[in-house]
Parts: sequence; C-alpha cells; structure tokens
Amino acid sequence: MARERLAAIIIGVIMIMSAAGFALNSAINQGRVSTTPEITVPAIVTRQLTTNEMVYVLNYQGKVIIEYSYLNNTQNSDVIASEEGFAQKRSDFIVLSEFPGNETSIKMIGSAGKIVDVGNMTLTDQNLLNAFCPIAIAQPPECLM
Repeated sequence: MARERLAAIIIGVIMIMSAAGFALNSAINQGRVSTTPEITVPAIVTRQLTTNEMVYVLNYQGKVIIEYSYLNNTQNSDVIASEEGFAQKRSDFIVLSEFPGNETSIKMIGSAGKIVDVGNMTLTDQNLLNAFCPIAIAQPPECLM
C-alpha cells in the first residue's frame, strides 16, 4: 500500500511539474517568435526591388508589383503619370517599381507567379485594372464588380 501511494505521489508531481514547465515555456516565448519579416516597402519605389522585398510584397502582403524599367534618361512622363495614378489609388494592393534598366518594359507580377506584360497596351486606368484583377490575390472593390 505504501509503495502504491509513493508511486501515485511521484506521478502526480511529474504531472504538475510538466504543466508548470509548459506554462512557463509558453509565457517566456510569447510575442517573441515572429514568422513575418519586418520590411517596409512604399507604394511607389524609384529603384528595382530586392529579392527579399519582392518575396515580402508578393507572399506576405499579397500585393501585385508593377515593374517599369526604362533606358537611361528615356522616361515617358505619360507612362509614369498613368502608372503612378493607378498605384496611388490602389496603394493597399500594388507596389510600383520604376528604375533604369537595359530595356524599356512594363510588367505586372502577381503573387501566384503570373507575369503580365502591359507595355504594348494603352495605359488607361481600365486597361491596367483589366490586367491587374486576374493576377491579384488581394483585390480592390473595382475587381469584385
């Protein structure tokens, strides 16, 4: 009888210490573990995005990236105005990256890896929206109508 009582007390102590250890471990690690990196990317960027920024914008924020690369000193002010206006209206859903490159190209990159070349179309708000909506995960109300 004494052996059974001693075994029950030992098992009870182990259970209590296990619960206390689990609670202490949870309290110590609470709020410290973050799976989302802390990267800030504005809606309009005048440089090429880094790989980490692209991953953050596409995967963590679910936004679409519009990349406008142009040959040095050959920026088209009409293109910039229409893209910046489009991006500013939908800054919660789009990041615009304008930078000098080896060629002139305008493309939209969606979270699922879809890339749409919009360089050959007339850059009206409606045309940009028609290209944007099918590749966007997070969508503005205009896409849902």
